[in-house]
Amino acid sequence: MGKVSSSLLQGLVRFTNKSLVKNLIVITLCVMFFFIQLYYPYDYYTSASRDSNSGFQVGIHYVYEQDNLSQIYGQVTQIYDLGFKVIRINLVCNPLDPNDIDNQMTDMFFAATSYYGISVALVIQNYESADTINYYLDRWGGNLTYIQIMNEPETSSGWDVGALFTDDEIISNFNNIYSIVESHNLPAELYTNFGIGYVLRSNIPIVLSQKLNFVGLDIYMNSFLVLSPHFIQNLQSITHKNVVITEFGMSTTNSAAQTNYIISGLNLFKSMGLKGCWIVYWNSANDNYGIRGTPTETAVGDWITKNIK
Repeated sequence: MGKVSSSLLQGLVRFTNKSLVKNLIVITLCVMFFFIQLYYPYDYYTSASRDSNSGFQVGIHYVYEQDNLSQIYGQVTQIYDLGFKVIRINLVCNPLDPNDIDNQMTDMFFAATSYYGISVALVIQNYESADTINYYLDRWGGNLTYIQIMNEPETSSGWDVGALFTDDEIISNFNNIYSIVESHNLPAELYTNFGIGYVLRSNIPIVLSQKLNFVGLDIYMNSFLVLSPHFIQNLQSITHKNVVITEFGMSTTNSAAQTNYIISGLNLFKSMGLKGCWIVYWNSANDNYGIRGTPTETAVGDWITKNIK
């Protein structure tokens, strides 16, 4: 019996000494190590305990210009009642007519957020004109808590289809908008949001973040959610700024999938110690990102009640 065991052991040693087998073992171990490194941060943070006293902010993007004027105050009330602390909005105004319906809607929106004490994050898009920005900030700038300068600048393009801006064009455009905002001397914190594509042009967030209070990161798709700890930590490392998830959502008619995705993300980002996560959207006429009137709305409200003190 001992001789048989010895023969088997010697045969196994000779087998594993073969270069092909050695290479396969090494490759297999490397692949296993790669996937452990890839997915461990997500598993670690999603299983971590969460402190209910955290200052984590849950926000949402409200496209109020898609609602009627009479709806806006009530919608802000509903958002407030669910526990959202930040509402992100588009820059909506008409500088040429002070009484235009767009201006009335914006007045109504700020009347509601001021009453409830909800923080507001304004998005200044990449092509917004100086006259429009100045008019808006002169009239409503004092109501703003956060101002977003440009939207995912690393993927911004010129008027020609597929013609991405050069780094110099992005930085120049950013500086133009930044100078306009700064001239109003507002107390609002400034940020720029980046998509996952920032990793291909990491010099852009490095340069722009020097004039920002924090940086935003947009997370879509379940695969990017799983990998997001790597992107978040990298963005923090290269910019030396806090990261807020400024756009987070899933476009789907499957309420269960949408709910699971958003709740999983809220658990993850809160466990990572981030300042906040802003969901996109409350309402959206052009896709299925909106959570208003869905089971996801209720689930998010319940999550806020249980996890945010």
